[in-house]
Amino acid sequence: MIRLTIPAEHMQILEQERFHHPHPRVQRKMEAVYLTGMGLSRHEVARLLHVTEGTVRSYCAAYRDGGLEALHRFNPHPHSAALDAHATTLVETFTSTPPHTVQEAVNRIETLTGIRRSPTQVREWLKKM
Repeated sequence: MIRLTIPAEHMQILEQERFHHPHPRVQRKMEAVYLTGMGLSRHEVARLLHVTEGTVRSYCAAYRDGGLEALHRFNPHPHSAALDAHATTLVETFTSTPPHTVQEAVNRIETLTGIRRSPTQVREWLKKM
């Protein structure tokens, strides 16, 4: 079980940023840690925020290990980095012979790189490129 002792100055920052941080995911992290710091159980926080207890646990662990800075960090596209490493080859291939469907792009990316991504992930990556 993760026990958090949150200094008063951090509680003030959490209280402010749980509503006013520009990114909703960071707001949710701040809210979870704030409520935990107020003495609510992981179960109660998860129920209030409509997330799993494991999510609350990971937010609290991030705070415990990295403080407020850790709560500000997140990677909205964690699997894109693998495709980014092959961006030049993929862009050249898709420019010379564009795929007709996203599924075709999925299959060609897997053939060329060995990396399997869902159609949604490939669609988003292609838009980014």
